[in-house]
Amino acid sequence: MHSNLPKHLHDVAGETIFDRVLHAALAVAPHRTFAVVSPVLAEHLAAHAEADRFEAIVQDPPLGTADAVRLALDTAPDCDLLVSLLGDNPLLTGEVIQELIDSARATGARLTLLTCVLPDAAAYGRIERDGEGRVTRIVERKQDRDEFRQGETEINSGIMVLNAHWAREALGRVELDIACGEYLLTDLIALAVAEHDGGPIWPVTAVRAHRDVALGVNDRAQLAEAANVAYDRIRTRHMRQGVTIVGPETVFIDEGVEIAPDTTILPFSIISGRTTIGRDCVIGPHTVLEDAVIGDGVTVRSSTITRSQIESGSDVGPYSHLREGTCIGPNVHVGNFAEMKHTTVRGGAKVGHVSYLGDATVGEGANIGAGAITANFDGRDKHPTAIGKESFVGSGTVFVAPASLGDQAKTGAGAVVKGDVPAGETVVGVPARPIRRHAPPTDVTGED
Repeated sequence: MHSNLPKHLHDVAGETIFDRVLHAALAVAPHRTFAVVSPVLAEHLAAHAEADRFEAIVQDPPLGTADAVRLALDTAPDCDLLVSLLGDNPLLTGEVIQELIDSARATGARLTLLTCVLPDAAAYGRIERDGEGRVTRIVERKQDRDEFRQGETEINSGIMVLNAHWAREALGRVELDIACGEYLLTDLIALAVAEHDGGPIWPVTAVRAHRDVALGVNDRAQLAEAANVAYDRIRTRHMRQGVTIVGPETVFIDEGVEIAPDTTILPFSIISGRTTIGRDCVIGPHTVLEDAVIGDGVTVRSSTITRSQIESGSDVGPYSHLREGTCIGPNVHVGNFAEMKHTTVRGGAKVGHVSYLGDATVGEGANIGAGAITANFDGRDKHPTAIGKESFVGSGTVFVAPASLGDQAKTGAGAVVKGDVPAGETVVGVPARPIRRHAPPTDVTGED
């Protein structure tokens, strides 16, 4: 991978490779789950969010797949059936694993292999069968002849289910592969077939899966290939659940995203993290949502929303940026080129275009004119600005925080507000000052 990050922690459509394999395993409700890992990966997994759902076993030195399975079986002496997965198959699913387990139980075979048919066997081991269609061995590429690997070829995915009682003894008879210096799990197939006593149960059986299952990740190109398949699966799932996606191939949605029916996602949008989107929304085009919470009936046009919330009936953009900690209330309008951070805008308010609100609170029904700014940073600390309900902020107003504007107060265009403006007052100028209230004219004639 040419990376400082272990391969298994690279991202595929919002989940690491490791997490994708883990979640596929957990989907079949195993009694125990082991991750046999290198010392480096073990350090990274120590703080894993789901560390309580698997047991890490450090394999040091790395002596191959047969040794990894032996370590797991030594840790689980009461295991009857062991499912051996590979840590770099991010497209594996729980449904495929369950099918493999069901077959192992139904046939009583000592080994049940997961195979795929590929147009090019590449470096995979080729499955060889006898005249009755029974698996007899796996032929590795270095031992195979090219004519047997042309065209559609059944290959070994590396995933299998083992009869644990037999495997404990058989693993002790697997010999070291001199070429790679490891003990290979696939050598068990030859042992099982050689031991067959002529009874009705053939010791090795296989379940064929879609070719995507065999896709392992060993470089950035294969990582992108796996991500493309995962994104396509995610888009298809959402569309079948009632979401309209226009130009699906241009839209990227992470695994953890939730989208309610009757929402439309327009082209060139990226929706990532733990974003949730309500019903009847329009998202895009060219919109980025990251860990965002979007209510019902929201429109977000060509904008970026990061770790922020937009309540129902509001609209944002185009070309606006809601940064971390922003909360937009119901029925709020946010115009184009607006930016906010750690700001709350309450229901019915309007925020004009080319505005910046940082560490601010905007009351219900307030109107923020174009170009208004809360200058929240004094060079050392951040300070808040509070703008009252039904207030009116003139275009180009600058609030030098800490500052406040009372309910139904107003600022003139270009005002620079320092300190607190009382409710109902109008201020103008630099610095902003209240408009004088003149007394009504006095009747000096004494006439009615």
